[in-house]
Amino acid sequence: MQRLLMALTLGLLASNTMAQQMYQWQDERGVTQYGQLPPAGSTYQQIRVQPSPPPGGQLRAPPPLPLKADTRAADAAAEQRRQERARAEQLAATCEKLRTNLDTLRDNPRLRRTNDAGEVERIGEDERQRLISQTQDNLQATCGNQP
Repeated sequence: MQRLLMALTLGLLASNTMAQQMYQWQDERGVTQYGQLPPAGSTYQQIRVQPSPPPGGQLRAPPPLPLKADTRAADAAAEQRRQERARAEQLAATCEKLRTNLDTLRDNPRLRRTNDAGEVERIGEDERQRLISQTQDNLQATCGNQP
């Protein structure tokens, strides 16, 4: 069975490759003649030979390609949403850092910092209260009522 299918397949492929150019001409009696070789010393014209349709009917024309929608507006909207998400994530990180700093300032009355000269110095209570107030203002201005 497999050999039969292989022979049929090769036969169909060979029939397409064996198709040659056909010529049409009129002989000396005025009868139209057809052949695969053009006549010598006579006018002729080439004929385009259409292959026969496949078994079972004619080939269908391929469906038209769908029109590509203009995606520039959708791409711009997606980019805008991505930028808004990035800004929201950055704002959330900033707010979290301000909250952490505020908690540190409130919970530790004995804070120290390193000055520009590289020396460790203790932060006094007046300056700690000023930093708490400043951090609260920054938190309110930046984050508003965000949790």
